[in-house]
Amino acid sequence: MAKVLMICTGNTCRSPLAQVILKKQHPDWEVRSAGVMAEVGRPAAAHSRELARQLGADLESHRAQSVSAELVEWADLVLGVTEAHVQAVQRAFPESAAKVRSLGREISDPVGQSLAVYQRCAEQLQEALKAVPQKI
Repeated sequence: MAKVLMICTGNTCRSPLAQVILKKQHPDWEVRSAGVMAEVGRPAAAHSRELARQLGADLESHRAQSVSAELVEWADLVLGVTEAHVQAVQRAFPESAAKVRSLGREISDPVGQSLAVYQRCAEQLQEALKAVPQKI
């Protein structure tokens, strides 16, 4: 079973959504998320929770967490939502740099914006996550 860690900035918008989407695409995978500048303990954004519900998932109990050595070590693959996230994780954990990759496109942070902006973000994540290899 593959273990994938999704990374964004605050772990309240993009990476929790990516976690839900990737888990839906690969139900047998273990998927977690974290942020490079997370305010630990913060719930997922309301619009992220709503979109997760629409996808048949639940982010109600999600609480933001920071990227840690333990999480990076746990993962077979670490996916950054932007290249800046990839670089931050590679700098912080150089021994794991080889398994840290970008989604291949920059997905803007929807924080504080409308549900429609979050929906576009989710659509971009869905498309980008389709390119994740079937076998990790």
